[in-house]
Amino acid sequence: FAELDKRYKYIWISLDYVSDFIYLVDIFFQSRTGYFSHGLFVRNHHVLSRNYFSSRQFYMNDLLAVFPTDLLYIFPRLRFLSIIRCNRFLRINRLSQFQDLTESRTRFPNAFRIGVLVCLTLTLIHWNCCAYFLICQYLGFGSDQWVLPASAHNETVAMLYTYCFYWSTLLLSTIGDVPLPENRSEYVFVLLDYMIGILIFATIIGNLGTMISSQNQSRQQVREKMDEIKRYMKFRSVNRKLEQKVTKWLDYLYTNRQVLNEEMVLNSDLSIELRKDLAIKVHLESLQQVKLFHDCEPNLLIELVTKLKPTFFGPGDYVCRKGDIGKEMYIIKRGQLGVVSDDGKTTFVVLKEGSVFGEISILNIPGSKNGCRRTANVKSLGYSDLYTLQKDDLWLVLDNYPESLSKIIEKGKSLLRKDNLLDESLSDSRRHAEQDQLLTVQSRLKKLDDLDRTLNERVTKFLETYVESIKRFKQKLSKLEYFYGTRKPSVSLSISTPRSAPAVPFYANRWKQNSSNNLLKYRSTSFLDVD
Repeated sequence: FAELDKRYKYIWISLDYVSDFIYLVDIFFQSRTGYFSHGLFVRNHHVLSRNYFSSRQFYMNDLLAVFPTDLLYIFPRLRFLSIIRCNRFLRINRLSQFQDLTESRTRFPNAFRIGVLVCLTLTLIHWNCCAYFLICQYLGFGSDQWVLPASAHNETVAMLYTYCFYWSTLLLSTIGDVPLPENRSEYVFVLLDYMIGILIFATIIGNLGTMISSQNQSRQQVREKMDEIKRYMKFRSVNRKLEQKVTKWLDYLYTNRQVLNEEMVLNSDLSIELRKDLAIKVHLESLQQVKLFHDCEPNLLIELVTKLKPTFFGPGDYVCRKGDIGKEMYIIKRGQLGVVSDDGKTTFVVLKEGSVFGEISILNIPGSKNGCRRTANVKSLGYSDLYTLQKDDLWLVLDNYPESLSKIIEKGKSLLRKDNLLDESLSDSRRHAEQDQLLTVQSRLKKLDDLDRTLNERVTKFLETYVESIKRFKQKLSKLEYFYGTRKPSVSLSISTPRSAPAVPFYANRWKQNSSNNLLKYRSTSFLDVD
């Protein structure tokens, strides 16, 4: 549109050189962008600059993109012709990098993808609109029905652009309803537009379908689960009331976005440290509310955080009942729980978000009158989200922190004393027996292994001492027998070799030496009478 170039010439030139300045600044930033080499992140400026300025990207893309093709403006026929700056289009790879990085970092990737798709579509329609206007100018306005009418010379730029944009939209969307071409160049342009339009239409439909399916993926999973559960309940002739309860429960999980498997998310492709940091961010605040863990080591809390697991309860579900064996403790993340009577009709206390219960029953405190059993009935008043810490996981971590273990046990005893639930008259033997029950299976196996190793060492030492004493006793007995003449040597070595055989003495001496060594070896055996 030549009128725009004439009317806003200085604005276009200013925008062009502002963009060139931005390209130069981007080249500087790329020369300072770190990268990974052998698993290490390179930050040295000299190494980064040398790596970038010797790369293919710098020479083939960035350098050619900022090459001053504007020097061609010195020719009158090419002055301020925007197509001369088309080499800037080589920086399109930076736009794709921006798209990939933004898509991986934004919290709304689907909305960002739709925005990118809309911008790309509008850009293609705009370029096609400009190409159509150039062809109309080349062929002449009003030369046939396919081009703009002759009255277009008197129209404003806004009206011309609107008509060209409308025509381009109809053609690229393959809707049609445009004048038929009348010469070869017009046919070629329309055919190219139709092929590009088909690709654009297929790309849009494919991307939109993928986005919609990804957005509805979780809902589709819930529907499949609900259908499967409904078929199962119908097959088992479950009553209508229970079926409605199950359906409401699944609806609650979906509406509150609890369909995600938290363990699967934390155990995905994240490293161990990232999983730990994510678990600390999500659960540490809840775990710090437990009074038993207030003065514990920070590393203990970090290890316990990774052991927390989410669980959910619906209205009227019992979290625990009085007299049950305590196998886990609970932390309320969302919802309300009630401490109720045995019949479940009377509510004594309402537990709200942040409350903790069940921690005493998993400590196995020696002298506890209730032992490891629950002391109250706890029921969910509505939909409740809780975090649980299993008894085995707790003791597995406490095995490595004996000082914190003793502190936690003492705090538990003080809580039991307040409620008069600790038996202070417990005998030492029984106290030690209950204390041994605190050990986990691994601790018991380790204790047995240490005991077995100690016994083996003692038995080996005893046998060595016994064999050595028997040897000394037999030696003294033999000396006494030789001294009083009651025993004579039973083996003697006497070898005579002829002098005419020079090789015989060598072999005789070798045989004599070997025989003496063997006799001395057997003499040390405590069960053979060989001198």
